[in-house]
Amino acid sequence: MTEDLKKSSFEPHLNDKFVVQTDTVGNVEVELVEVAEHNRENLECFSLLFKAPKDRFFDQKLYKVKHPKMGEVDLFLVPVVHEKQDALYYEAVFNRLLEKK
Repeated sequence: MTEDLKKSSFEPHLNDKFVVQTDTVGNVEVELVEVAEHNRENLECFSLLFKAPKDRFFDQKLYKVKHPKMGEVDLFLVPVVHEKQDALYYEAVFNRLLEKK
């Protein structure tokens, strides 16, 4: 299903809770706090920003991420520095080549 994911797949779930299955700190509940578009010519690009509790750090890696309505998807999550220091933040980036019209 990951190949079918689009920005529009995530937009209705902004501010929803997701669960990241880690092998180091167990299941971590994260909140989707941003869905950002970064499109370029012939490229569909967008990113997701998730907010996690400060005490639940996990490394960048491919994780199974669950959502009650979306089901389970595989996302490569990377810890990122954020202007707010109230939590840990993780980003998933999508870049897809579009067919020329």
